[in-house]
Amino acid sequence: MFRIGTAVACVCLFLLQTSTQAYEDRPPLVEQYLHSGQLQAGEHALQAVLRQSPKDDEARFGLGLLQIVRGVERLGQSFFDHGLKNTNNWVPFVRLPVPVNPDPAPISYARFRRILDDFCKDMTLADGTLAGITDDNVKLRIRLADIKIDIDGDGQATDRFLDILTKLMGSPPDLLKTNPEFRVHFDRGDVAWFRAYCHLLSGMLELYLAIDTEAEFHFFAKEIFPRVRPVLSEAEEKVLKDKQMMRSGGIRISDPKRLSQFRYHLVEVCKLNRETWRYIRAETDDDYEWLPNSRQKGVFGMPVREEMINSWLSMMDELEAILEGKKLLPVDMIMHNTDGKGLNLKTLLEDPPGKIDFDMVMRDGPAAKYLEKGPSMDLNAIFSVMRVFDNPLRMGYFAWFN
Repeated sequence: MFRIGTAVACVCLFLLQTSTQAYEDRPPLVEQYLHSGQLQAGEHALQAVLRQSPKDDEARFGLGLLQIVRGVERLGQSFFDHGLKNTNNWVPFVRLPVPVNPDPAPISYARFRRILDDFCKDMTLADGTLAGITDDNVKLRIRLADIKIDIDGDGQATDRFLDILTKLMGSPPDLLKTNPEFRVHFDRGDVAWFRAYCHLLSGMLELYLAIDTEAEFHFFAKEIFPRVRPVLSEAEEKVLKDKQMMRSGGIRISDPKRLSQFRYHLVEVCKLNRETWRYIRAETDDDYEWLPNSRQKGVFGMPVREEMINSWLSMMDELEAILEGKKLLPVDMIMHNTDGKGLNLKTLLEDPPGKIDFDMVMRDGPAAKYLEKGPSMDLNAIFSVMRVFDNPLRMGYFAWFN
């Protein structure tokens, strides 16, 4: 759907955007902890509020937001510990800018996977918190310019999300010119939007962790981490080079259960997209909107038309139908020996082979158990989205809509 690096950048983006109107109401409790960078203390404080007032959905919304920020902080601290270099690399989830560590710890393939798995667990935790919100009128009125995190783990929260965002984007957001405080009023539709992004990131992580990428890790890690372990001999490196996907001509599935989780998360993204727009389309106010309907103004200044929403949701419907096995991928157009059948993606993800050999699949077609007769996905749903969002900001819209 999107590049993973873009998705990570978007997590930082949604924590920083707002409108320029006056901030009249009291700030929520979570704001003081986000501004001070005392995230663990804030988590405990908000959990205490919810124990006393289980129906306080403003506190629950704040807790979910704070847990997302903590997840990003912990990801950054882990990368700092291992001396992640600030290079323009293509590696998924490894574009988070961190300070230079003069004495980094060694990193291994297993450790790298644990770091990503921990981030996945943090997103799952935040989603679980946000899923408990039941108040359709919930609001989280918050100023985000002064959010701080402790990305180097020294106990001092001096790293601003604004600076991280600027480094990811290459320049400060244009909104800073008119709204330096970054005010925003998140509402019920945004609850579903946050949850969808938690699932999107989790799904991407599960997909990566399902695949054996030890060979790829060894060679890309040497470019972005100063101390990769173990140090291999020439003979050992040759063996790993031959195992790389591009050389071996296939993908090795090391943890098939994660492919099932990948499918689950993407199904949730589809469902939560519908929930997001159901609430947002029903709004009649124009109150510091993060994601607006066609009658509202959004904080990005990017107009949202009904045609955009309709085409986006149609694409989500098609994606969900494919993921649930209700529609099939029309692989007969590019593969031989399919007998006009389509690929059941649900069956493939729930019961994957140990290895997918590209040459064999292209020559002989997928295994028979993955092929079926039935309705194929409507490719026009994809083409329609590309047509409706045909403008220079297309990728920005895609990341924004999620």
